Amino acid sequence: MYHQINPTEMFRERQLALHTEAQERRLLARQLRTGAGRQRKARSTVAVSTAGLLAAALLAAGLLVMFAFSVPALGKQSASEKSVSGSNKSDAALTTSSTTTPKASFASGSGSDFLGVKVSDHGNLMSFESPENQEAVFGGREGYAVCSNFTETVHGHDTGDVESGFGAPTFAQPNGAGTFPLTVTRKSTDGKFQLTQVWNKPDAIEKDVTVTMTLKNLSSTTINNVFLSRSGDFDVGTSANDRGARTSDSAWQWDDVNGGDSPPVGVMLTALTLGATHAGAVDLHSDWVDGTRERCFETIPALTTPTSTQDLAMRVRYSLFAFSAGQSKTVKFEYGRM
Repeated sequence: MYHQINPTEMFRERQLALHTEAQERRLLARQLRTGAGRQRKARSTVAVSTAGLLAAALLAAGLLVMFAFSVPALGKQSASEKSVSGSNKSDAALTTSSTTTPKASFASGSGSDFLGVKVSDHGNLMSFESPENQEAVFGGREGYAVCSNFTETVHGHDTGDVESGFGAPTFAQPNGAGTFPLTVTRKSTDGKFQLTQVWNKPDAIEKDVTVTMTLKNLSSTTINNVFLSRSGDFDVGTSANDRGARTSDSAWQWDDVNGGDSPPVGVMLTALTLGATHAGAVDLHSDWVDGTRERCFETIPALTTPTSTQDLAMRVRYSLFAFSAGQSKTVKFEYGRM
């Protein structure tokens, strides 16, 4: 049987060793002082004292290290325990999307006839590729926001790498894992809203994909001036610099045949529920990163379009106004090649 280390005994042994060494140092100091002059005596005393202090410090450090290895730390979590503990926190603590793995993927055709679409487990458009090798969504930074009181209150937002205010999602995929249609349902952590997104199977002929969004008031009171938006950081063509334009129904970014990147391509975000009040907007990339991605309204006016070639983002917003207790409203967005 192995002998069990007793930290108390070890500590006493180290104390005895330190005491013995201290006596030896005092003897050495007396020997050095014998026959020496006052000046040399002073220098010797300082040197011996410094050496003693250093030795004592090294021994004490060694003792602490040995003690730490011999006795498990109390009141501390291991890395695995921290991970488990973190997973039990409230959904309100979510600040980033949980995965970069697509929840649903689609690919059809090749070359100029190619369409590829990927959607995350949080309902973000991660990829819109058409033609082949012409990715439009920069870093999967696309998503949505739910606001009220003229966006003074943000109930939740999620644009891929930045999010807050939504709980963990639930899913439905009737055609199996990884396929469309994909339904993603989330609740705001303030208990006010439930947001359901239904991503339909992309259209390989028209080169587009639609998402139907249903917002429900979960509270027992009316919530006024409610807005729902989708936005994203899109970089079409071969660089981050694009032209931007909008109408009352759509916003889009493109590289023109004359003066744009090569090849000239574009992507459009459109409001398809024309009976609901809506608007499109084109933002500077810097303005979107600094806040319009997290709100349903911009803090500064949207850009006048058409824009010159520059780094841009785009948004479409629905104004859904008052929601009575338990009421639901549904709107539809479309992303398409242009």
